Amino acid sequence: MGWYADYLLPVGAIIVGVAASSGYGLASWFSGVKITKLLLWAVLAIQLIVYFAAQYIEFSHLKLMHRNGTPVGFFEYYDYVARAFAWKHDNGGHGEPLGIGGYFFRALKIVGFVGGSMIVPAVLRNAPYCQACRRYMRARQLSLLAASVPIKKVKKKDFEGHAAHKAEQEEAFARGKRITEILQKMAADGQAPEFNQTLGELQPKKKQAAKLPHRFSLHLVSCKRCRSGWLLVKLLSGQGKQLKATVLARNDLQPEFVRSIQP
Repeated sequence: MGWYADYLLPVGAIIVGVAASSGYGLASWFSGVKITKLLLWAVLAIQLIVYFAAQYIEFSHLKLMHRNGTPVGFFEYYDYVARAFAWKHDNGGHGEPLGIGGYFFRALKIVGFVGGSMIVPAVLRNAPYCQACRRYMRARQLSLLAASVPIKKVKKKDFEGHAAHKAEQEEAFARGKRITEILQKMAADGQAPEFNQTLGELQPKKKQAAKLPHRFSLHLVSCKRCRSGWLLVKLLSGQGKQLKATVLARNDLQPEFVRSIQP
């Protein structure tokens, strides 16, 4: 809990918060209880209570007493610990206590713990959910299509080269979009054999498409129980940390079609 990055980011508290809230996520996923806004607020309140309860349990085990024999109160203890906050140096020593400034870093720790505990439930709140079956839906990538050609190095003054390369990019995008539209129509019409055949023909080009700067991605989102779902078409741009996904289309599917294209 006391691990900070760059003296400000409470990394330790965030990690502990994520770990503490993983139980909410697992319970929601396996029970089918959807994370609502009200439930998110409840998690936040519970985590605040949990934090101060943990502080009180730690305090109660110390059994602190004043020199005159009177017991130390919890708020007195918490105030002392907050004001005694000091940075630990690389050589193992400690800096000067921050005094009232220690409350700022205590507050950061609370925000990190509570904020970290909201990450897992917040992700699940935005996950696709089947209201009829009261369970979360699963997403699976069906195919990846080229939406561009590899970037070519063209000299700045080579205007014809730039124009030709731009035309190549536009042609590749139009070709990929045309194929996704054909697949969308097949899905809407329930043509499962033709849909599966087209996916099979695209499969060998999937690895090559994954390396391109722009590609179309087809995802099946479906309920495991009733097989309702939809087809998502996304445009993926960039790679790694620069990856950007834009949803271009969504087509609702019939359960019979979903059963036919599931492995």
